Amino acid sequence: MPAPGRTLVIIALVLSILAGVLVLNAGMFQQGDASGTLTGTVTIGPLCPVEPCSVPRDQVDAAYAARPLLIMTGGGTFVQSVTADPDTGYSVSLRPGTYVVDIAHQGIGGSPDLPKTVTIRAGETVRLNIDIDTGIR
Repeated sequence: MPAPGRTLVIIALVLSILAGVLVLNAGMFQQGDASGTLTGTVTIGPLCPVEPCSVPRDQVDAAYAARPLLIMTGGGTFVQSVTADPDTGYSVSLRPGTYVVDIAHQGIGGSPDLPKTVTIRAGETVRLNIDIDTGIR
């Protein structure tokens, strides 16, 4: 029968090894689940047929709300939509992968910048600035 002190050392050693394995596995899971960021600015215009254009803030906000960015997988599966802020743009956290960013194509106007394919990597930020033409003339 081993001495009581030796048994405690063996138990402590086994627990230390198990703790080390758990820490390593936790780190691997966190890295695999890490996300990246898609961010940028969005400009929408013109909002008036003539310059100078003075549109109330609520109408500017409505123009942005009416044109959310659509984020889909490379295969076309919808992931999420994001509405840009006129002042700060947009920022969205995504899992690593390839995505297509677009807007709903409706009537006149559109964006020469979209659709755009982007690749998101864990811990990285991809910047995509977008100009949307309303078609108002």
